[in-house]
Amino acid sequence: MSRLQDAFDRADALGGKGRFFDAHEELEAFWMKASGDEKTLLQGLIQVAAGLHRLTLDPKKTDGAFYLLDRGLAKLRKTERLLAPGTLPPLAAALAKIRSSAKPPAGLAFGLKAA
Repeated sequence: MSRLQDAFDRADALGGKGRFFDAHEELEAFWMKASGDEKTLLQGLIQVAAGLHRLTLDPKKTDGAFYLLDRGLAKLRKTERLLAPGTLPPLAAALAKIRSSAKPPAGLAFGLKAA
């Protein structure tokens, strides 16, 4: 298993339980050792986790949460070549649904797979 996939799996386990802050923290440990596009990709997922955490803390204050979700998704799209084909669109769709409802999910496994 690649280090990147290990990061994704840990984030999924935590995010699936709604522990977005913990997912952010786990990903940050991998991010600190990464470089180049891998670092950018991990930063994107960290921003998504942070945005979900903010939305969970206060669903009425969406500006900061949506900013992080949008920035994170943009980074993931920029580095999509590092992902297995077809793994980003389901996450992007889930984030769009969260954004349109302005409701935090009880949990969200990100579902990303390393190429």
